[in-house]
Amino acid sequence: MFENKKDNQVFKLPFGLRDIFPSESRERNNIKGIIEREFKLWGYGEVKTPAIEYTKNISIGVGKNWENKLINFFDVNGSPLSLRTDMTIPIARLTGMRIKKSKLPVRFCYFADSFRQSEIQKGVRRVCNQAGLEFIGSSNSVMSDVEILVILINILNGLSIGDYKIGLGHVEFIEGLCDWFKLDPEDREYIKRTIAAKNFVALENFLNKKSKEKAEIFMKLMQPESNIEKVCSLVSEVKEQKAIKSFNYLKEIYDILEKLDCRGHLITDFSIIRDFDYYTGLLFEVYCSSVKDILGSGGRYDGLIKKFGLDIPATGFALDIDLAHKAVEKIDLGERLKILLKYQDNKNYVELIRMARKLRDSDIIVELSFEDISCLEDFARGKDCDLLVEVEPDLENVEITDLNKNTK
Repeated sequence: MFENKKDNQVFKLPFGLRDIFPSESRERNNIKGIIEREFKLWGYGEVKTPAIEYTKNISIGVGKNWENKLINFFDVNGSPLSLRTDMTIPIARLTGMRIKKSKLPVRFCYFADSFRQSEIQKGVRRVCNQAGLEFIGSSNSVMSDVEILVILINILNGLSIGDYKIGLGHVEFIEGLCDWFKLDPEDREYIKRTIAAKNFVALENFLNKKSKEKAEIFMKLMQPESNIEKVCSLVSEVKEQKAIKSFNYLKEIYDILEKLDCRGHLITDFSIIRDFDYYTGLLFEVYCSSVKDILGSGGRYDGLIKKFGLDIPATGFALDIDLAHKAVEKIDLGERLKILLKYQDNKNYVELIRMARKLRDSDIIVELSFEDISCLEDFARGKDCDLLVEVEPDLENVEITDLNKNTK
């Protein structure tokens, strides 16, 4: 079949997947190192779960039309299986199955791939490499939400992503506005779909038919706003307890973060509606001007773990490593010296390996060259080496080329 020119799939990856080469991998690992350090400083322990789960478990929280979001297959016994769509649901399952209430609260973190089905189109990813955390079982919802936001801000600052914004919303706020308009379930669903699609023209037209005065306030509240006092003034015109209560919750978080000097990057954004059904309170998303997609997201999901047997609250977030890599302007790899070591004789490889061993004992990266290469300096630069070290046949003399300074 390999000779059939029409059958070229053997030379391709399935759509939405890609390979990662060493240079990019080093940069991504550096990003993960910054994130991991922050997680550890706050007491979060890394957990790992299988990439494959029972479809029934995964479908609990992925939302409507879930069958279109999963990559599905069957176990040998016919049981439906799926690749995980995120890490929150597997960690909720793990917690419900394995954690006793006496051990609460628990702090988990992870570095993992998540998989999502999509239509075949250029640029769409089916694998997302994520770093995230889950703070599970704390009875103080405000302070646990504050904690994860402070961690998120510390990470984004540590990555030197200077122009980021964190939009804060709340599930109950939209519900409160729908109560204010006295909308039926069908109209509520339309409102949420329209907001999620960012079709604000259609939204305004629909609301104007109900009440132009209320529609004007509703549309203003859908706009991202950095001035919390301006939002407070608008909310005061909404005579609906659910909306007021959810806004006051966000205002309390704002005030605490301001005291911690963490408010500068925050905005309110009540248009945030996630495509997972498990969120129950606070919602947030991370935006950055250098990437068009959402850099990270999270929120509170107090009812999810109950579906796996343990009725406890939880909150968390996930950062997209692929997008973080694009957003970071300059990555200080902090790497060790790297040498390309070449023996001019091309015979005494044993001595060459011994010499490399001594250099590696000094924490120097050594790549050996066993081939005859015409442009050795260019080859070494292509390997991101700092020095080219050529050992003469007598094993006592060497020629060292500084590849960064172009000097010998």
